[in-house]
Amino acid sequence: MKNIYSFLLLLITLATNAQVFKRSELPTTLTTPWEITYGPDGFLWISEDGGTVSRVDPSNGNKTKVYTAPDYFAGSVLEQSPLCFKPVIGAGTLGLALHPDFMDTASSYIYYVYSYNSGSTQAPATKFKLKRLKWDAAAKSVVADSDLVTMISSGYDHLGGRLMAIKQNNISHIFLSIGDHGASETNSPDCYSPQSANPNNFAQDPNTQNGKIHRFNMDGSIPSDNPISGNSFYTRGHRNPQGLMYNPNLDIIYDIEHGDRTDDEINILHKGMNYGWKYVRGYHADNNYPGEANYIKNYVPDKNIANDSLVEAFYSFCATPQDTAANYLDWCTVAPSDGLYYGSAGIPAWTNSLLLVTLKDGASTDMQVYQFKLRSDGKLDSSTASNPNPKKYFAADQKQNGRLRDIAVSPDGKKIYLINNFGANKDKITVYAYDSLASGLADIVIADDINIYPNPANDVLKINVSDNDIRIQKIVIYNMLGQVINIENKNNLSINISNFFKGFYTIEIITNNGSCAKKFLKE
Repeated sequence: MKNIYSFLLLLITLATNAQVFKRSELPTTLTTPWEITYGPDGFLWISEDGGTVSRVDPSNGNKTKVYTAPDYFAGSVLEQSPLCFKPVIGAGTLGLALHPDFMDTASSYIYYVYSYNSGSTQAPATKFKLKRLKWDAAAKSVVADSDLVTMISSGYDHLGGRLMAIKQNNISHIFLSIGDHGASETNSPDCYSPQSANPNNFAQDPNTQNGKIHRFNMDGSIPSDNPISGNSFYTRGHRNPQGLMYNPNLDIIYDIEHGDRTDDEINILHKGMNYGWKYVRGYHADNNYPGEANYIKNYVPDKNIANDSLVEAFYSFCATPQDTAANYLDWCTVAPSDGLYYGSAGIPAWTNSLLLVTLKDGASTDMQVYQFKLRSDGKLDSSTASNPNPKKYFAADQKQNGRLRDIAVSPDGKKIYLINNFGANKDKITVYAYDSLASGLADIVIADDINIYPNPANDVLKINVSDNDIRIQKIVIYNMLGQVINIENKNNLSINISNFFKGFYTIEIITNNGSCAKKFLKE
């Protein structure tokens, strides 16, 4: 397996783009990392399991554990649900953020979220807290800690947990995402009895914490200009918001959240507004969810929230009617985890883009990086067959990279840092370094110049090359385990697949100008 993907590394960058990257891994041992951010001090800051905050030197991968919460609690079997598949209570170490003025000694604070026991040993009650750590740069250590927000709710699923600290109009705030906490009634209909007890029914309710993006002052207090006085919620109606991104040029906050079988979303956050979960999913005009159009038409604004209204998704990854496939790997959801706004000029084609990472290696989805090119107004740029938007990166390396939990970028914009938890041989930091010289030579084939058909295919898979200057030199076909099952060392536009087993395959097409990778289904 390793040799296969080392081979891919040499021959293939990303299919659908003209950028060239060199892949490497830092020799850093991590334990279920959840957040990575490139600090202004030149180090990578990471949250890890067990209530741990670590600091990693990106030049050599050396890691220092700077703090481990003494009251970290991983939940208890006493909190396990007696119903359905008997899920355990949500626990772990989640989001981390640095103060926007971190390099100022007066505000050199680290913020992170982890689970603790708000009850007793006999009657445990797992909750989350927002902790603040005081960093002493000279001593290179945490010199003080304090609890800012406690009793943050947990549940059996959909924890959210992303943390972001930004400065808007010279005022700094902390944003925290909390999921709806409810196991899906479609996927697990027996988890609540009655179903009205499912916490996801309250994602729009301003009086509950779940299903919301919350906003706090940097000391954990509630801003006076939040939508409802004394209430930390900033937006509501979210399912599992695992990502937050900020475009400082336009003062736009985007959230990333998981859908249920369909409609993973990116949303632009507007203070106080309702994003519709669970009655509205994805775009408003498609009526893909039963009753969605009627709910939108008859929506009654909350009289306690100024200008309250439903807000449509900025982007839906899979805007289709709810998938009925029994296996979750067949669903078209990509499971987006986190992302960032890329404003650097380091990779010119990426300037003014959103970069997102995904968790799911499914039948039609990969664990990879998505690049969404934006217009100058922050809206999504156009997408064409020859220049798709979004573009997808690093899918060929997904067996090495694993489930991509978070992404960070170096100050010059030329190195991409990815962390995974599970889905690979270890939890680690993967680095993609942009090769500007190779990219300038444009020696990578754009995948839209090469198409395969029919897809699904039965006996024969055909290849169409739209550019007369492209000549196929080699074709390699892999099964879903990454094993090579067929090699053709010729310019062959017709591949006999009649003896293949039914299922999904990846075809790597290597040409005189570069390579591309595509998936197909053998029926």
